[in-house]
Amino acid sequence: MSAARSGKCVMSISAKLRRTEMPSFEIIEQKLALKIPGIKKIHLSLGQYDSLAKKEVSGTGHKKSGRKTPAEHLDVLIKENRLTDSKSPLMILSSRNVLANLRCIAYLRGKTQSPIAVSQEYTPDGQLNTGRAYHVMGQKNGKLVIEEWSPGACNDFEWFISGVPVLWNDESDIYERIVTEAADHSHVWYIPRGNHPKATDETRNQWEEMQTIFTQHLGSLRSTAFEKLSEYAESKKFEREDGYTHNILGVDSDGKLYQLIDKGRLEDLGRSIGKMGAKRALCVDNGGSVVVQFFPKGIAAKEECRQMFCLPNHRPLGTTYLVIELEDASFS
Repeated sequence: MSAARSGKCVMSISAKLRRTEMPSFEIIEQKLALKIPGIKKIHLSLGQYDSLAKKEVSGTGHKKSGRKTPAEHLDVLIKENRLTDSKSPLMILSSRNVLANLRCIAYLRGKTQSPIAVSQEYTPDGQLNTGRAYHVMGQKNGKLVIEEWSPGACNDFEWFISGVPVLWNDESDIYERIVTEAADHSHVWYIPRGNHPKATDETRNQWEEMQTIFTQHLGSLRSTAFEKLSEYAESKKFEREDGYTHNILGVDSDGKLYQLIDKGRLEDLGRSIGKMGAKRALCVDNGGSVVVQFFPKGIAAKEECRQMFCLPNHRPLGTTYLVIELEDASFS
C-alpha cells in the first residue's frame, strides 16, 4: 500500500473516531420562561380520542400512530370549529407525555367519554388501574387549575391532562410525588436507554426492571409505590438526572399560566417556576418532544409561524398539544 493511501486511511479512521467520541456541537444552555396572562381560550388537541399503547422509550424507534404535527392538530381544531376567531393570535405548547406514558391521562368533554390513558393502564374490566390520584391541569368553571383527581370522583372539567408534579403549594419535599408519577425513569435518575449514546444492555435492562416495578404498583398507594421504586434505585446506586430538558407548566392562585423549559432536576425546576409566580406545576414532556410555536396572525396566516423553542432532536409528531388563543399578539 502506498504511503499516500496509508495516510488517507489513517486520517479517515481518525476522523471517524473523532465523530464518535466528540459531538459536532454542544448546547450549553437553552431555556424558555414564559408568563401567559392574556389568554382568550385554551384548547386541548388530542391525536385521537381513544386509548393508545404506551411509548416504548427503551427502544430505538418512535411511534407514529395516534400522533400529528402541530399543523395537523390545528387542522383538526379548524375542522371541528373549535377556534373562536381565525385571526386570534395563537400559541401551541406541547404536552406529549400525555397518552404516551403511564400515568399521563387526558379528558376532553364531548370527545372522550371519560378520561383516557395508555392501554396498559387499564384493568381487565376496563377500569383505570390506580389506587392513587392523578395530578391534572385543566379548565374548570372557566379557570385554569392544577388539582388531584381520582377515577370515580366528580369530573366537572372541560378538559384536563395529567403530568408529573414538580411544585405543589409550599410542599417542601416533592420527591415522592415525582418518583411515583414519572413513568420514564431516566427523567429522574441517570439510566441511559434507547438511543442514548451511553446506553448499554445493562442500563436498558435496569430501565426495564424499573418499569416493571412501576407497572406492578400502578394500583398501589403512593407510599408503597415510592418504597419499591426508591429501594431499587438505591440498590443500583443510581445518580440523579440533571441534564434532561423538561417542559414545566404551572398556574398561580388566579389561574394564570406559566411555562418553564429548562434542564435540571425536576424538583429544582419546580422551585424555579415557583419563583416566577406559580403555586403548582406539572412536567408534561421532555427533550425532543418539547416545542412552542407562536402564530401572531392566527390560522388566517399559518405560514407566519414563529418557532419559539425546540431542540435539534425535535420530533414533530405528537399525541397532544395545548392550543392557546391569545387576546392579542403583544409581548414584552
